[in-house]
Amino acid sequence: MLRLLAAFIFTALLNACAVTPVAPPAPVVVADPEKSPRQLNQWEAKGKVGIRFLGQNISATYRWQRMNDDFSADAAGPLNQGYTTLEGRAGMVTLENAWFGHHESADGEGLLQALTSIRVPLSHFNAWFMGWPKDATTPVQTLTAPDGVREFNEYGWTVRIASEQVVQGYRLPERIIVSQDGTRLLLALTSWTPGTAMTTAVGNAP
Repeated sequence: MLRLLAAFIFTALLNACAVTPVAPPAPVVVADPEKSPRQLNQWEAKGKVGIRFLGQNISATYRWQRMNDDFSADAAGPLNQGYTTLEGRAGMVTLENAWFGHHESADGEGLLQALTSIRVPLSHFNAWFMGWPKDATTPVQTLTAPDGVREFNEYGWTVRIASEQVVQGYRLPERIIVSQDGTRLLLALTSWTPGTAMTTAVGNAP
C-alpha cells in the first residue's frame, strides 16, 4: 500500500513538471552607458551666447558646425542684427560681417584680434564645445556643485563647464563659461546633432 501511494505521488509530481513550465529568469536591464562625444569629428551645435566685452553685454544666437578640423559658424543678435558668418577650412579663415565686411586670413586668431582687439582661439572651439581641452595633456580640474562640473586653462583662457546634459546618449556641456581678463563668453548649448555635414551659411540667422 505504501509503495502504491509513493508511486502515485511520484507520478503526480512528474505530470505537474510536464504541464507547468518553469519560468525563465527575468532579463537584467542594463542602462545604456552615456557616450562621450570627444572622438566625434562631425556635428552641429546651436544655442545662445552672452558676451561681455569692453564693458558691454551682447547676446546672440549661434550655430557651430564641425567637420574634422574645419568649422562653419554663424551668429546674430535680436532681429538679425550683426549677422556674422565665420568659416575655417583647410587652414584658411573667412569672416563676413555687415560692419566689418569680408576678410580672409590663414591666421584666424590674428584676424579676429585685428578686428576686435581680442585673440579668440578659434581652432580650440571644436574641442571646447564638447567640454574638454584641445590638448589631451592639459590639466582638468574637477569641480563640485554649485561651482560647476570641471574647469581647465588653455591658450590663456579659462574654460568652465558649468553644467552638463545628455543628448542622444552623448554627455555634453549645457553651459560653458569662457573667460580671459575682462572678456567673458557664456555659451548655452540648446541643440546638438551628431554627424551633421558642414554647410556654408547664406544670409539666414541661426
